[in-house]
Amino acid sequence: MEWKRYVKRVLWALAAVAAGVVFARFVDEGYSTANYPLFTVSPRDFDITVHTVGTLDAAEAHMISSTIKGDKGKIVYLVEDGAPVRTGDVLVRLDSSPFEAEVASLTKDVLIISAAVDVARQMLAWEKHQVERAVRNAAYNLKVAELEYEKLVKGDGPLQETVFQEEKEKAAEAWERYDRFIRGLEKLNVAGYEASGELDAARRTAAELLEQRTAAEKKYDHYVDHVLPLKIEKSRAAVENAEMELEQTRKSGVYQIAKAQAALKETIGKQDIAEAALAQARTALEKTVLKAPIPGIAILYETFRDGLKRKPRVGDRVWQNQPLLYLPDVSSMIVKTRIREVDLHRIALGQHCGIRVDAYPQARFNGQIVFVGVLASERSEGYGGEKYFQLTVSIAGEDQRLRPGMTSRVSILTDHAADALCVPIEAVYEENGRPHCYRYANPHFEKVPVTVGRQDEAWVEILSGLRSGERVSVLKPRGEAIE
Repeated sequence: MEWKRYVKRVLWALAAVAAGVVFARFVDEGYSTANYPLFTVSPRDFDITVHTVGTLDAAEAHMISSTIKGDKGKIVYLVEDGAPVRTGDVLVRLDSSPFEAEVASLTKDVLIISAAVDVARQMLAWEKHQVERAVRNAAYNLKVAELEYEKLVKGDGPLQETVFQEEKEKAAEAWERYDRFIRGLEKLNVAGYEASGELDAARRTAAELLEQRTAAEKKYDHYVDHVLPLKIEKSRAAVENAEMELEQTRKSGVYQIAKAQAALKETIGKQDIAEAALAQARTALEKTVLKAPIPGIAILYETFRDGLKRKPRVGDRVWQNQPLLYLPDVSSMIVKTRIREVDLHRIALGQHCGIRVDAYPQARFNGQIVFVGVLASERSEGYGGEKYFQLTVSIAGEDQRLRPGMTSRVSILTDHAADALCVPIEAVYEENGRPHCYRYANPHFEKVPVTVGRQDEAWVEILSGLRSGERVSVLKPRGEAIE
């Protein structure tokens, strides 16, 4: 990566500068040998600063992506990368033709189903009307049957029975009258009064009256014992049949109405589904136009597409929630960088930093550490397995010159060494993890174990092992030069 190569060049440049300073000091102070430059151990002040290089980014950004399901979206317009936009400006336009066709088709379906709903409502109203009429007719028939029954039991039946009773009684009375008349004639005939002609006529009339009496009695008995009970039973059966007819009509009506209601409900359900699908299609059609929710700078999002890492372009198919571009909020900027594992103990949240950007080398910005990563990562470019932690620095204030992607250099002052006994960092060596220096003891060098303290890119604090005024070699002496 470009910034990693840049770090390499910076580190080499710093080393060259430090070596130049050291060698210049040697010349100034006059300490040198034929083969090894010497440095006089002496107290000095120096700042302990951690330097790192990162990239500017917005603290907050709105990611713009398609919310249309699947991969139906196809880019037909795309805002220019890095273009400033205002709220409501069109950022991405997707091909709307398939969504317009779907909206038209679903609109037709909704109209058809809406007509079916109207028909189902009319059928329900018609069924209710038919049921109400049938129930009224059945109830009327029941009322008529009940009235007929009551009329027969309390009116016509007893009345007819009374008529037959009177006929029977009249016939009996007439027969009894002639029967007495005959007995009277018989007495007269016995007493010597000749009345045989009248007696025969009376007897014939009495016989007729007896037959009438017997017929009236049979008629009365037949009516009371057979005809009237049969009529009452038929009338009662008619009432029961009318009651059953009314109940069946009601039950049948409930079923017919429920059936019509179910058909209406089913059709309304289909209408709801069709309207929901139409609403979704219209929403998808609206989603074919992606607008800026805030003002900012449109940055096209680079990711892997068709096996290549690139930014989106016109003609690309896009998936749902696939990032297309983002709008950084440039009013609040951060620097995303990394810190070496060996420098992690010097870093703390809230620590203040100095920031410079390559685009404006004369400008200096103030920052503060707001995030330190918890997981280490290794660099893969031949750095010997050195590990790094993510670091985020927020930049104080707002500056319209700052843009995402700018190279930024962060300087973190972690400590200050005052009047500390120091040697150049090149003069300290390690063997089995133990630091040592090569002290000059004319004409040889002595390998002296030292205890080191604070250090920066150029100086190392010596806590023990050397004294002020002693001289050390900046280069490692060869074996014959060591005593």
